[in-house]
Amino acid sequence: MRKIAMLAAFAAITGATAVHAQGTPAEHPRGPGRGGQGMMDSVLLKGITLTDGQKTQLGELRQAERAKMQAAGGAQQGRGDFQAIRDAREKGDTATANRLMAEQRTKMEARRDEQFAAIRGILTAEQQKQFDANVAEMKQHRMERAPGRGHKPSGV
Repeated sequence: MRKIAMLAAFAAITGATAVHAQGTPAEHPRGPGRGGQGMMDSVLLKGITLTDGQKTQLGELRQAERAKMQAAGGAQQGRGDFQAIRDAREKGDTATANRLMAEQRTKMEARRDEQFAAIRGILTAEQQKQFDANVAEMKQHRMERAPGRGHKPSGV
């Protein structure tokens, strides 16, 4: 009897978790097919209520970013960059590996700053204040998580 009660409790918890995780795209922080981008948006837009027009503009920004990434070689280009870093490490060339990692980090930070500026451009002045605070908080959190890695906060 005890096994049945435990099994029933487990099934109820598992079912509730699955239903909660399947929320509607607007409720789910990642949204359908957006990977980590939806998660970053939820952090950047915390405390900001977008109008329908702003939501449309944000969607258009994301589509344009995906198209730009695909045109530039997408994930294949990124894999090549990281493969060069791995190759340098395997050869024991830490100077080259460190240089390539710094270059990759600079590219990623520049792309992220472009994205932040584009999102900021669709916000009202009041929303921009909250957005700027969210960006600062996110960057501070990133610095705390990766001390001594040479991460320097980049401007908005």
